[in-house]
Amino acid sequence: MRLTRRGWNNVIIIGVLAFIAVIQLPELLRTRLATTAPSTAPSIVSSTVIPLFASNRILQQLILPQVTLQHSEAGWQSQPSIVVDIATFIGHWQTLKGTKVTAKQLLAFKKQLLIPYTIEAWFVGYSQPQRISAYQLAHFWLLNNGAGQWLAVTVDSDFLFPPLSSKR
Repeated sequence: MRLTRRGWNNVIIIGVLAFIAVIQLPELLRTRLATTAPSTAPSIVSSTVIPLFASNRILQQLILPQVTLQHSEAGWQSQPSIVVDIATFIGHWQTLKGTKVTAKQLLAFKKQLLIPYTIEAWFVGYSQPQRISAYQLAHFWLLNNGAGQWLAVTVDSDFLFPPLSSKR
């Protein structure tokens, strides 16, 4: 039996489809037959991302455990001096967002909240600072924004607390 050009095209199309099906079959079976075991460790499942600060607030001063950053007419100053660019660092804090942590999740993390870092954020036009408590956990930071909301933030510690400059 001799195939025409159209016949060979059909054979090639069917062959390619069969090849794709054979390649995709293990993954399809794995996803269909896989049973999800309940995780015993608490996890952050919420997809609600909220900012640490209200978007209309402008930082004037940021007091971290080892350094104070102050904005003046001359620009940002740090005491003691830090390694990173101060304006960029403040920009990170100003736009910091995290995943909202529920009360149930917070209860699961309670035993891991050992040593708090206290941060004061002073804003232009406000007479009181926003006090933030930060806790470092194994894979993320847990921040209380001072308004009763807890945020999980996955950043390096240098992102929140800048390394100090060796020259003073």
